[in-house]
Amino acid sequence: MTAKNVELNRIRHVLEEHDRTQTWLTKSLDLAFGTVNDWCNNLDLTDLVRAAESLVLAPAVLTVEVSK
Repeated sequence: MTAKNVELNRIRHVLEEHDRTQTWLTKSLDLAFGTVNDWCNNLDLTDLVRAAESLVLAPAVLTVEVSK
C-alpha cells in the first residue's frame, strides 16, 4: 500500500460528526486554511508515511502521543 492510497486521519469525519467545518478549525487554531485543508485531505501527512516507508518503519514510530 502506498502513502497516497492511505487515509491517515479522521479529521474531516470528526468535524462532520461534530457539525464543525474546516473554517471553524482554522479560526480555532489560528492557522491558514490551506494547512487545515491539507490535514483534512490527508495531504500533509503523506510525507510522514513516505518517510516511514523509506525507513521501513510504521508511521506511528515517527509520531508523538499527546495526552490531554
